[in-house]
Amino acid sequence: MKTGLEVSAEMRLKDRIALVTGGGKGIGRAIALAYAAEGADLAICSRTESDLRNVAEEVKRLGRRCFTQRADVTVKGECVAMVEAALQHFGHIDILVNNAGGGDVADYRTLLEMDDQCWFDNIALNLHGTWYFTKALLPHMVERRYGRIVNIASVAGLQGVPRLGAYAAAKHGVIGLSRTLALECGEFGVTCNVICPGPTRAGWTISDTGVGRIAERYGLSVDEYNARAVAGGAIKRMVEPEEVAELAVYFASERSGATTGQSVSVCGGFNMH
Repeated sequence: MKTGLEVSAEMRLKDRIALVTGGGKGIGRAIALAYAAEGADLAICSRTESDLRNVAEEVKRLGRRCFTQRADVTVKGECVAMVEAALQHFGHIDILVNNAGGGDVADYRTLLEMDDQCWFDNIALNLHGTWYFTKALLPHMVERRYGRIVNIASVAGLQGVPRLGAYAAAKHGVIGLSRTLALECGEFGVTCNVICPGPTRAGWTISDTGVGRIAERYGLSVDEYNARAVAGGAIKRMVEPEEVAELAVYFASERSGATTGQSVSVCGGFNMH
């Protein structure tokens, strides 16, 4: 498995420009580095500037350019400003990866327990941000008659998930948006596909303040909780961010021109459809 830390001989994305949201850590970081290894230049945003600086240095060590800007994907103005700044910096953008998203341990509750704010916060982070960036960049891609949009959803977008109802609803929304975009914009050379990761070794799934707080409720360690979480999958382990990035490279490449409107799981057999 490629880590994205070595320059690829294939250069599947040579001289393409990619914008990756939530590119400072986890899956977003892995995708940014995989794209750089395949010859792409990057524009990445995150809410944490130190993470952006670290990834930018890694991208530059791979011989590619990297533009960074802090942006909160729940704020429309910051999303639009990021797109405009990236376009001004590079002149055009070929690839958009809507990766930013996630949840909070406080959101781990049933629908009966959930309040409106929990619902609104999840939809804002996991669906509105994807819409804001897509809406801001799509006219540019249509005008150029070329674009690759890769949206990161979740296996939660393919099935119901107890205690993660708002998150699941938002990820279902990402898939619906992506399929509609694929139908409306395919004739303009723009494709849109969705990656649905299963439990992935990144972010809150390996954090003592994330899954760790849920695990405490059951008297489990983080490792014990995650082992139970993946027990229903075929490979009995968590997905690595770099494994998600491999599919993101294909969806962003010219080779995927006939693949659009698809939702593909990278979940170790956790979900089969």
